[in-house]
Amino acid sequence: MKKRLLALGLILTMAVSMVACGGGEAVSREEQEAPAATETTADASTPAKEIKNPYVDDVKIAYIAHDISTPNNQAWLEGIERECEYYDNITVQPFNGDSSAEEQVKIMSEVINQEYDAIIIQCSDGAALADSVSQAEAAGIPVITLNLDADCTHSALVQALDYDAGRLVADEIAAATNEEGKVVIIQGIAGVSRTDNLEKGFRDTIAEKYPNMEIIASQAADFEKEKATTVMNSFLSQYDKIDGVFAINDAMAEGASLAAQNAGRLGEMVIWGADGEKDALSMIEEGTLTGTIYTNSWDQGSTAAKIALLMIGSEFDSSVLSKTPQVMMEPVVATKDTVGTIAQEDRW
Repeated sequence: MKKRLLALGLILTMAVSMVACGGGEAVSREEQEAPAATETTADASTPAKEIKNPYVDDVKIAYIAHDISTPNNQAWLEGIERECEYYDNITVQPFNGDSSAEEQVKIMSEVINQEYDAIIIQCSDGAALADSVSQAEAAGIPVITLNLDADCTHSALVQALDYDAGRLVADEIAAATNEEGKVVIIQGIAGVSRTDNLEKGFRDTIAEKYPNMEIIASQAADFEKEKATTVMNSFLSQYDKIDGVFAINDAMAEGASLAAQNAGRLGEMVIWGADGEKDALSMIEEGTLTGTIYTNSWDQGSTAAKIALLMIGSEFDSSVLSKTPQVMMEPVVATKDTVGTIAQEDRW
């Protein structure tokens, strides 16, 4: 028990001292630099936290998805369940936020009232969920966010290296277009940290390194394949020449590819996504998608569960933090030449 908790403790130690990286430049971490934990004096009126043995005592972990039907959310859930499946005392309860911050706020209230021991959540809206996350932490329930963060200090964030991923995509599209292409961006939900960081990394790299490349249009499709198809159809009708497409997630990249195929223009451009879901990897192998940035979402979910169990079994209190500790997952470039290195058992 002590050895396991000590090992898990290294996760947060690393989170507040370094950021795992996949070879990107140091400057690329400015937006996602791992924060340091700062101790403060606890309020004497704060009730003592109940400490459990997470591998013996009854434990309930809530997983609150943005949209539980998406491959990413399913992979995170499976990673959480895999980490906990060997312990009969641990219950993992998934909840579907239905892509609604209002629904997630409602679920958070229920979970807090039912005294769950930890919450893992992908926040549909970081500002809207901030109060709920703070309430959970005040109640002694550690909150670990996945990719889409809450706008408040809490126990931990497990996130892909979005800024670096955006830079990597920019480099790949530049290489494919001889550094002088016209590019469009299909965005996610405006204001969401993942959308902002991916796009910022992409735009910064184009501006800094590729003066002959031009971003000619950008439009949001809210992470949805169908909306992305509509957006891409609009781009195709407006522009006779599109050399590259960067869709902020794989579902939207798939929608863009479908639109380009239907218009008979797929061969004119390279299309990139970000996530690494198995359908996108298959499309890369088939030649209908150029590439994506792969993150092992099973491992991401498992890491979130490890942190949750660590928090449950320790005296840790997020009130000692000045910023939320971050654990960053390594991005992997997947193209037709490299996708074969991603084992089938690692495809979600």
